[in-house]
Amino acid sequence: MKKDSTMFWSDRIAGLMMQRKKYNYIDKPTKQPEAFGIKSSTSISGVPHIGNASDVIRHDAVVRSLENLGKKVHFIWVSEDMDPLRKVPAGIPKEFSKYLGMPVSSLPCPEGCCDNYVDHFDNLFIDSLKDYFGTKPELISTTKEYKKGKFYPYVKKVIENIEIVKQILNKNRANQLPENWNPWKPVCENCGKIITTKVTGIDGDNVSYECQDYSFGKFGKEAYTKLEGCGNKGESDIKKGNGKLLWKLEWAAEWPLWKIHLEGAGKEHFMPGSSFWVAGEICEKVFDWPEPHPGKNEIQPYEYIMVGKQKMSASIGNVVATWDWPKFAPPEILRLILLKRPNRQRGFLYEKIPELVDEYDKLKEIYYDHEKIEGEKELRNMKRLYESCIIGKEDHYIPNASFNFLSLISQIIPDPTNNFDKVCGLLQKTGHLKKINDEIKQKVLERLSQAEEWMKRYGPEDAKVELLKKVPERIINQLSEGQKKSLKDLSEVVLEKDTEEEIWSQMKLIAEKNEMKPADIFQAAYLVLLGKTKGPRLIPFIQVLDKEFVVGRFRLEK
Repeated sequence: MKKDSTMFWSDRIAGLMMQRKKYNYIDKPTKQPEAFGIKSSTSISGVPHIGNASDVIRHDAVVRSLENLGKKVHFIWVSEDMDPLRKVPAGIPKEFSKYLGMPVSSLPCPEGCCDNYVDHFDNLFIDSLKDYFGTKPELISTTKEYKKGKFYPYVKKVIENIEIVKQILNKNRANQLPENWNPWKPVCENCGKIITTKVTGIDGDNVSYECQDYSFGKFGKEAYTKLEGCGNKGESDIKKGNGKLLWKLEWAAEWPLWKIHLEGAGKEHFMPGSSFWVAGEICEKVFDWPEPHPGKNEIQPYEYIMVGKQKMSASIGNVVATWDWPKFAPPEILRLILLKRPNRQRGFLYEKIPELVDEYDKLKEIYYDHEKIEGEKELRNMKRLYESCIIGKEDHYIPNASFNFLSLISQIIPDPTNNFDKVCGLLQKTGHLKKINDEIKQKVLERLSQAEEWMKRYGPEDAKVELLKKVPERIINQLSEGQKKSLKDLSEVVLEKDTEEEIWSQMKLIAEKNEMKPADIFQAAYLVLLGKTKGPRLIPFIQVLDKEFVVGRFRLEK
């Protein structure tokens, strides 16, 4: 199948998976599976956040594309919980520093409500993805799979083919692996650390090791740069699974173990000679399983999501938990951020969420043919993007109110969710919604709650409302005669007109008549209402306010 740039990206990948004919590194044909395996994974070292969700949601888009084509899919999310704790994440008690170097699966629950650290965060993460974001992967723990012996045959395969493995790994290494190199990383039976153990020999399934000091090379600027080994000399039985394969080998082994046909990752894993290609070659040449991607020339690594100019990162503190996002923004908006052009870097700011909601609402209008798009390719891709963003089933059009307008309402109407009838009346009066039935009310009420919370957390200063009790003389003196005349003319419009379109049309005529720029009228209005030259979008703002108050203020009544 040739690359088709007119197709939505997840549909193109699904088509390539169905058309795949051969392995990538060996001359061998592939077989069409009864069910396609798709894998996403995260190393659980701290609170799972919306950045971690990007991997799951992007894979879910391909799941949907395959299912739309009538194919069966087995979608899994793997908790990489045999990985060591390298630093205490934000939000975790500082005393957890005593667990540094241990597999995260061996840590206690930080809140004392679950069996362990991993169960606590895995359950929160997966449940939130299912409940809010429309993804339903099966949860798999690497620790449990090791303990059940599922990895054992693959560890043995690596050891039996150690020279082939070393040859593949050495291709991109400045320093070649030593003669006695071993792929197994045991857990110290004395201190419980995995990061400090060094293999000293191997005899069948028994690996001997010594627990030695370990330095965090690339974490040199962190609080913890070195971990002490306990000095224990012991043996690790591979069959018991109290350890793990080194990670590139582990990645390679996971694909045949769970019969995976697709796993994407960030761009850093797809640079020439990087981890995906190394694992893929090992996967095919050692485990006889096709590298889980349609072909090297068709790879689609995804870019980071930027918050402003910074990568989304828990250590920076610019992320929120997946179960926290729906409190202040529709879950569909996170899907939109992640699924729109995933191979291009895309940034967003939390304070710009209303603009993203507007973008999503526009996609909805286009999807239901309420707004026309000329280009066939653009129309098809916008409709497919909308389908990939929606949560659950949707078989008919349900209008909703502007997120921006609701964030204004939340500041003007006291306790808006309990004064919802007043909110609905205002939405109809201003033309934001033509009719409101119970189905629409449910949607509006949910969005109102999110808009209110968003304003509290992330609302920019320009969008915040604190009305002046009266207009000070100093502000009146700031206004030009043209501004005063324009405000008075605008007061007559406010008395007679209700919709945004009507008010804006008349405002342009007022500006022209008084030889003013609309921006000068906006500035004057903000000054007499808020005492500052900027504020929320003016017309929606004055629509929310009491009409008599606005008229009196624009007439500069004292």
